[in-house]
Amino acid sequence: MLLLISIALIFITGYMDYSSGKTAFTKTIFNQLVILRSVRAKEIESYFQFSKNQILTVSESPSAIEAMKTFKAAYQKLETQTLNPNQQQQLEKYYQNVFIPELGHNVVDGTPIAETYLPQTSVAQYLQYHYLAKNRSKQRQNDLENPGDGSEYSKVHQKYHPLFRNLQKRFKYNDIYLIDVDSGNIVYSAEKQVDFATNIGLGPYENTNLAKAILSIEKSRDHSLIIIKDFEPYRPSYNKPSAFIATTIFDGTEFIGALVFQLPIEKINGIMTSSGQWEQTGLGQTGETYLVGPDNLLRSLPRQFVENPNQYYQALEKNGLDNNTIERIRRLNTPILVQKIESSALEQAITGKKGTAIYQDYRGIPVLAAYQPIQVGDFNWGLIAQMSADEAFAPINEFTRQLLVTSAILVVFFTPLSNWLARLFVRPIKQLRAGACRIGSGETDVKLNIQSKDEFGELAVAFNYMSENLHQRELLIQQMKQENENLLLNILPDLIAKRYKKGEQAIADTFPNVTVLYAEIEGFNELSAELPPEQTIRLLNEIVSAFDEAAEAYGVEKMRTIGNLYVAVCGLSVARVDHVKRTVDFALDLLKLITRFNQQQGTKLSLDIGIHCGPVVGGIVGKTRFIYALTGETMRIAYAIHSSPRQNVIQVTHKVYESVKDLYPFEQIGEVEIPKAGVIPIWSMKIGGIKSSINVNSSLNGASVGIID
Repeated sequence: MLLLISIALIFITGYMDYSSGKTAFTKTIFNQLVILRSVRAKEIESYFQFSKNQILTVSESPSAIEAMKTFKAAYQKLETQTLNPNQQQQLEKYYQNVFIPELGHNVVDGTPIAETYLPQTSVAQYLQYHYLAKNRSKQRQNDLENPGDGSEYSKVHQKYHPLFRNLQKRFKYNDIYLIDVDSGNIVYSAEKQVDFATNIGLGPYENTNLAKAILSIEKSRDHSLIIIKDFEPYRPSYNKPSAFIATTIFDGTEFIGALVFQLPIEKINGIMTSSGQWEQTGLGQTGETYLVGPDNLLRSLPRQFVENPNQYYQALEKNGLDNNTIERIRRLNTPILVQKIESSALEQAITGKKGTAIYQDYRGIPVLAAYQPIQVGDFNWGLIAQMSADEAFAPINEFTRQLLVTSAILVVFFTPLSNWLARLFVRPIKQLRAGACRIGSGETDVKLNIQSKDEFGELAVAFNYMSENLHQRELLIQQMKQENENLLLNILPDLIAKRYKKGEQAIADTFPNVTVLYAEIEGFNELSAELPPEQTIRLLNEIVSAFDEAAEAYGVEKMRTIGNLYVAVCGLSVARVDHVKRTVDFALDLLKLITRFNQQQGTKLSLDIGIHCGPVVGGIVGKTRFIYALTGETMRIAYAIHSSPRQNVIQVTHKVYESVKDLYPFEQIGEVEIPKAGVIPIWSMKIGGIKSSINVNSSLNGASVGIID
């Protein structure tokens, strides 16, 4: 009787431990998945916000505006150009022998025909011959600057193509377009695909997501309009998944065209698959994160497809996916935009809800999942972070198995000692139960001190191993959270960051008196054109890092770097009575730094520096990928006076001159006319006996009032 009571007590205690332990483990796994889900969502949102900020900044740049105008004009001049029969034949061969065979590998439904895609207008035929067909055996199309046809278009192309090509390569965009929205003509393409020079509103590309983006631009024509079109197969890119982000280009108040970036699917995959580092980011042996679009089609690769495609196909077949879809995935070598994912969790995510669930996934296996929406443009993607139930519950299932083994041993071998053994065995079980409950309450650094060398000792070792793994995952997540906080401090000034973390969203302040400095690194653009991208970025980083260290030493805050332009302000986060002097001293130090850099690197760079003081307005701009922007007349004037035909010049306004004229030698060099500010006098600091000057009564365009990159 005592034996039966002891065995019953062991099983009852074990069942209670199993139930409470399973609940605790489920909660812990869900917590981990929710955190991983949030981290991935933030990375995806940050990528799209970066692209938005970048395309707006580029579209407002003088280079992009001038390029749009000159490309349109040069394109129109080619309307009378025609190809001779030999040239026309070469163009047709390019489509038949190069484009169509490659496209055919990525098209499942039907066989593409060259005649469908051949350009119909004389301008498109002319430009595609010289930049695609004629160039195919010499060098890549996007490296060609001038095909030597002597046209005005090629001269414009030679001037602006290096700028857009470098932007495309550095930020890994598939293509960059300039499009005349009124006519629908693609007047420039960095990558030179077969849509180059065609009319996006007519012919084989009129129903593409690029054409839909341009149609939205045409209907709105707003200065700050950004259109994002979801990934779809894009025929000019050999039917590979492509998304587009587009914005308007204005010359003053005149709408002149659209700027478009073609976004690659590889960036999304890199984020969602952790670049193959699943276990290192807390996803264990079976965990994964993936994206699904509003059409229920995948937008990123599943983990099993990347790690073991054969097992992936077997799992799809076992779960009843139709053979046509599986064969389509095999031929295209990707399930993106092919495989449909359907579940209640995904339906909730796409409709804007977040939560957790246990269900059977696309392979037909039970999983624990956390889901949430990601808003991209005017539509939602669903983000899923999941782990198989077998892996999630493996520790508690192992514990249960060991419990049954131990109970069986008790019945067979330890009947005479059942009363003593019952007390002996229940103690470690209670410890395991208490440890599981502590993990369920949120603790991760839980250690059991069970010294026995029997099965319970092995269970304790397994439990401690599992606890250590959970603890390491928690530390990794905390590290990620700290990195996110450090990133916030890099984006915002300290005081603004603290206010934002407390919940303030619409942060905007007026600063009555600060000093603004614009410093332009003259000669760097010419230098970067001669160097590989990696060396260009390394040199620019070396210069900017030295500037940043000097700024910190003088109590000056860097606001932004835009290419070779460095923007800083003093007296913003910390009010300083000597903010003008600090900024001037900082400017002098910048000249020393650029001189030292030239000596070390053998370069001939110089600085144009403009300094002005006065009121500014500062605030957070953007919803997700936000920045802290400054605006106002002070910013425009500081930018407008910084440029000079001389080298290593510090130019200041009257207010700055009056503040520090007793400390430094100056000379008045003329006046500058600034829109909305009138004509203002300018002084130049005498440096090393060299006097700088500017053109008297020169008229300069005002700078952008917000610094956004």
